[in-house]
Formats: sequence, structure tokens, C-alpha cells
Amino acid sequence: MKRLLVKGGKLLDIQNGYRFDQKEMYIESGVIKDIGGDIRPEGECGILELAGQIITPGFIDIHTHVYPGKTHLGIEPDVVGINTGVTTVFDAGSAGAENFREFYSDVILKSTTGVYSLINIALSGLERERYELADIKNIDVSALKEVVKNNREHIKGIKARASATAVGDMGLKPIEMAKKAADELGLPLMVHIGNYPPDIRDVLNLLDKGDIVTHCFHGKPNGLLDENGNIRKETERAISRGVLFDIGHGTSSFNYHTAKKAAQQGFYPDIISTDIYRQNYRGPVYSLAATVNKIMALGVGIEECIRKVTAVPAETFGLMGLGQLRAGYSGDLTVFYLKSGPVEFEDSDGNTFSGVEYIEVTHAVKNGRVIEFKQN
Repeated sequence: MKRLLVKGGKLLDIQNGYRFDQKEMYIESGVIKDIGGDIRPEGECGILELAGQIITPGFIDIHTHVYPGKTHLGIEPDVVGINTGVTTVFDAGSAGAENFREFYSDVILKSTTGVYSLINIALSGLERERYELADIKNIDVSALKEVVKNNREHIKGIKARASATAVGDMGLKPIEMAKKAADELGLPLMVHIGNYPPDIRDVLNLLDKGDIVTHCFHGKPNGLLDENGNIRKETERAISRGVLFDIGHGTSSFNYHTAKKAAQQGFYPDIISTDIYRQNYRGPVYSLAATVNKIMALGVGIEECIRKVTAVPAETFGLMGLGQLRAGYSGDLTVFYLKSGPVEFEDSDGNTFSGVEYIEVTHAVKNGRVIEFKQN
């Protein structure tokens, strides 16, 4: 169906002034054509009749691993994307310059979910399970630049892992190389942070406005908070420079107690993402919606949480036509109920905590195509 009328929902998109407003939306050929009170489309038109659910721009998950078959982490994009209410995902470094063309043909072109790449500074991406940046021979900046220049429509940033299991004895050097390449290409750098080396303070001092730190609330040493639980001065300086901080939940990278200490000092994530892959999509991560629910339990309101999975990632990576409910933008929607708790959650380290609100996704719309989810 080339035309779709969405009725009976409440729009939430504070970028465009919608705060649970009862509106109709008309989508034609995959693009939002009109938002109003009583839309009467001409010609044959499908109708999505809702029962008071909230309609937001399609969710964007900037940290996934969706390169199945080539990496140990890889899962099909639609399993963790459109089939969970997420209309656009970013693969965070699974592919490098050596295998990007295969990633493009086998994943990007074949997925219903929109897929972008944060290309790995490592030549082979994450084909190696560990130590992809421990050997300088696996970094070819010239090859990286060539691939990026030929695929800017699909590559929106550079990815590097700044942790011991990635860099080995190379320390900060690979991250410096990634930052230099990102600057020269005019792209943001996403840096995974974890165990020493390199020192988190050195990593933070490299980054500038628009760069992204993912796994911002992991519970390991060498984090954004010091050993006393206080925000490091280097973290504060990075915040002031405009460096962005992303959840990147993952199997071992979201600790509730770390997040709570940060929140008590007014430090909240700029972006909410999952770091979802084959080994964790059945828990502890589950989905982007489930991760949003955990951030709401930290005290972040639903309006801000939605901004952190729609408008903020779209603006950060220059995704034209995504992240807003607005005429001329893509007909990508996430539809859900906002329900009252109590509800129990678990972080990456087995800690449990509770919330009083959660979202339950009922539909996704991708370029005007409706996917409905059965509720338990």
C-alpha cells in the first residue's frame, strides 16, 4: 500500500511541539505528507487504527552488531531492529575497510530495517574476536578513507575500541589514529570504553564535540567516574566540549549503581543504545525499548528518553529525514503504550532495580509499511 493513514494515536516529538497530541498522520510513498486533525486522503488508502497508543519517530539504535556469519557477535538486523520496533540501526564496527563491501551487499541492501555503519578503524572489523587493534598491520588508514569516501551515504562515523582486549600493548595509539582519520574525513568517532589500557583520561582528552563515548555507565575500573564515584574532571571537560555519552548496554557494559551515582550528580546519557548482538538479545539487553525502560527507572522522563533514541542520534549523525514527526520526513514510526509499573529490571552485572513506568511496543512503521506485534 502506497498510502497510509494513522489514526487514534497520540504524537510525542518535542522537537516539533507534540506532547501526546491526538493527531492523524498521512504517509504516502514512504514519506509523511500531512499531520492534522481530520485528514481525508484521496484514492485508495490503508488505515492503521490505534487505541490511544503513543506515536513517536522511528527509534534509532546507534550501537548494534548486525553482521551475521562474518563476526561472532553478528545477528540479523531485522531480528533486533524492525521486529522490536526499531526502524534504523547502526552497526558499531563489525565491518572494516577490508569487508565493508560484503557488509553492504549482504546486510544493508537486504534488510527491511534501515542500516548504517560506524566503520571500524581495524581493517578486518570484528572478524577477530579480540585484539583487533593490537597489531598495527590491521590498521590501514588509506584503505579506510577510500571506502568511506565511496560510501558516505551508508558510513556515518568511525568506531574504535579503547580497552585492553582490543588494543593489547598498543595502548592509546590506535585511538589516536582513529581520531585523526575521523577528523580528516569530517566524521564523528565512537569510542568503546572498558578496562585499562588505555587510560580513560587520555581517551577523553582526545575527543571533541560530536564524538561519542559508548558504554558510559559500565561498572569496571577505568570509567567516567573515579574510584570514589565522583565524575572525573576529564569527563566534565569532555561534556563541556560537546562530547556525547551513550549507554551501549551490552552484556557487561551497563551497571545500575554506576548509572545511579552519575545521575545523582546530574550526569545523564545523551543517547540511549543497546550494543545488542547474538549473545545478549534474549537477555540482559532484549531490545532498545527495554533499555529505554531502564533509563526511565533512573529518573529520565519519557519525553527526554524518546529524544535520545530519535532526534539526538539523527542530528548527531546527519540523518536527513529521520528522527522527527514532520511533513517531508520518512514515514518511520514507533508505536507503544506507556504503562504504569511496578516493574523489575536487571543490568549487565546481575543487579536488579525497579521502575514505575515502562513502554510496550505495539507497532512499527517503516517507510509507510506497518509491522504489528502480538502482545502477551
